[in-house]
Amino acid sequence: MKKILCVILIFMIMFTSGCVQKKVTTSISRKYIVYNLGELPSDLLMVDNDNIREKDLLLVLFEGLVREDKDGKIVPGMAEKYDISKDKIGYTFKLRKDLHYSDGTDIKATDFVRFFHDILLEKGNNFSEQLYCIFGAKDFSMGKVAFDRVGIVAAKDNLSLEIRLNSPKDNFINILSNPIFTLRDDSTNMKNWKDNYKQIEYSGPFIIKNINKDGEITLLKNQKYWRANEIVSSEMLFTSVIGDEKALADFETNGDSANSKIDVFVSPPISEISTLSDEKKTEVKPTQSRYYLNFNLKNKGLVDQNFRNAINEIINRKLIIETLSGDLAVPTMNYTTYTSINDNSDKLIFDESRNKSKGQEFLKNSTYDKEQKLVMVYENKNFDTKISGEIAKSIKKYLNIDVVCTGYKKDDLKKVINSGNYNIVFTGNDEEYGDSYKFFSKWTANSKDNIYGYKNANYDKIIDKALMENNNNKKITIYNQAQKILAKDLPCVPIYIANTVICKKANIKDIYTTKGGNLKFDYAYKDNAVTK
Repeated sequence: MKKILCVILIFMIMFTSGCVQKKVTTSISRKYIVYNLGELPSDLLMVDNDNIREKDLLLVLFEGLVREDKDGKIVPGMAEKYDISKDKIGYTFKLRKDLHYSDGTDIKATDFVRFFHDILLEKGNNFSEQLYCIFGAKDFSMGKVAFDRVGIVAAKDNLSLEIRLNSPKDNFINILSNPIFTLRDDSTNMKNWKDNYKQIEYSGPFIIKNINKDGEITLLKNQKYWRANEIVSSEMLFTSVIGDEKALADFETNGDSANSKIDVFVSPPISEISTLSDEKKTEVKPTQSRYYLNFNLKNKGLVDQNFRNAINEIINRKLIIETLSGDLAVPTMNYTTYTSINDNSDKLIFDESRNKSKGQEFLKNSTYDKEQKLVMVYENKNFDTKISGEIAKSIKKYLNIDVVCTGYKKDDLKKVINSGNYNIVFTGNDEEYGDSYKFFSKWTANSKDNIYGYKNANYDKIIDKALMENNNNKKITIYNQAQKILAKDLPCVPIYIANTVICKKANIKDIYTTKGGNLKFDYAYKDNAVTK
């Protein structure tokens, strides 16, 4: 009997110790956040594209004169403060004392002078025009003058940066908060960052410790960053999983445990958003990205304005968004947000729902050859594909015109648009940090972005007037006048405003987004005490 009891006791001890060991194993969990950035940027200059996700990386590695805080306010960054002259054209940025790059090198005003010099010279820069409000910047960028004629100079003490504008510009500080204008070192390292990341001088909250063969970026807190004590996480991992289905699969690995392959990613599959939302795994943040149907007015059939009006009338914005996913977007009935400002032209321009009879009446009065198929192109992304498909169905159902929808990779889409081999392109526009000028200026006759063939001399004059207007409220009224002209001529039709849908584990805390849709990780951390 004693032998039997001993055997039982031994088994109980073995079983108990096995359970204890198992508990120890599961309690050892990854303490850092894993965020899926998606496809890695080709360089860290990023002046030739509007990819919002790629610029998340800029904001963890670099900082500019100012930054956007968690409340959406533009606050001092590397500049301790800034003063504006009485005539509102002079800005003096007083740099913080003891600013350092990650290698300990001092950051001085001349570093910002060098940075603006370099970025204005970058070829294919989609953002240089934002700096043309600075005296001499446009002429320098176009090679007409030397940089000493540009209104960007370092003070004698090298602790202050002085910038002079051509005329007052209310949103100049907002412009400087763009991730593109964060301080970076020489362009060679930026262009070859995947190989040269150890040589880069980082000015922001984190540095790159390593990039492995799978494109995973290990980030460590930048101990030389001026507010390193406010940055909560000491380490993060950015992955480069491509495709929303694959990202979701990695997110769901190990369920809700502390060791899933991905903790956070943006834009889950449309078909899964409702379920993820019910499971409290998503956060929805509004953005300033608007999507439009742009017509190729160089095409004979699309020149007919009645035909363009017919397409506009049969689009049910509200139903399309509700059918696909209410979290991903909201319908828009204006070209930009400016009509939400309280002035006399504050009204909705487009209808949320369709008007079938009106659309068919416009079609009846048009000269469009109804036997000719429409060619609609778009970037080959999940939501863009589905929206384009829904619009194509409406055109077929209510106008009885066949539509051929084709999605392309971003670079290939540019080639197709430049070639003119399309009728309609479904594309987006990001409002640039407090000013709708980017959208409105692209429809002026001489704009390099006006590849659609739209021309209206009166419209051009109004946009020129808006550019010279210093009073923000008056500028809004001018932009609303421009909206009315576009609504009448209809070179494009607004469809929706995009939301940022963030998919994240419950134990990931305090990530915030900027108005431009970028994720910020300054205060983010992983709470391993939370398992659900």
